[in-house]
Amino acid sequence: MLQSPPNIAYLKAAWAAFAGISGVNAGQSYEAAGLSFSRINHSTLVLKNRVQVSTMPVHYTRHELRTGFLGRIENEVRKAAAQMESVLLRELSIPYGHELVIELEECLRQLRRRGHRSLTIQVKPSDHEALETRAQIEMRVFLDSPRACVFANLSDASGTRQVDVLAQAAKRERVPRAGTYAELAQQITETINAAVAPYLTERLAA
Repeated sequence: MLQSPPNIAYLKAAWAAFAGISGVNAGQSYEAAGLSFSRINHSTLVLKNRVQVSTMPVHYTRHELRTGFLGRIENEVRKAAAQMESVLLRELSIPYGHELVIELEECLRQLRRRGHRSLTIQVKPSDHEALETRAQIEMRVFLDSPRACVFANLSDASGTRQVDVLAQAAKRERVPRAGTYAELAQQITETINAAVAPYLTERLAA
């Protein structure tokens, strides 16, 4: 069965709710954080800007509430990562001898520990390959809404000549935004494919 897409409205609201009672806002009241609550049977529904962001028991601590936010956010992040991976594996022209690496588990560890909200996706050389042209491509994907920062560098085998292939790219290409994570992945793919392809037709070293 196909996995459902991430709920973007929920992600935005849940991250805002988490930020409202964490870090410098750890002592802020729930009301000041924009949270509201309603009791249904033996559960408490937690809302941020009319979006339900958590379901808690009748009695809970602030720490448990923060943990609850992150637990549900994690589920949506897994969906976002899967959605992007599907597009990237299908559409991205990965140079010979390179591999796509999605650092999902490290991302989730940092999310659970300190509310970290970005996912790193890389295209990098496979360790066993001797290559004339080496690519280092990084997509830093933000988890509160479909947006990213994209970096792409090519170097020759010795590393003495390096090219930032996105140096002349428009800001909207280097820092893309989209309505969904699938659309974001498609935008990133088109940008990287167009930027990298000219350099792979010939050796990077003149």
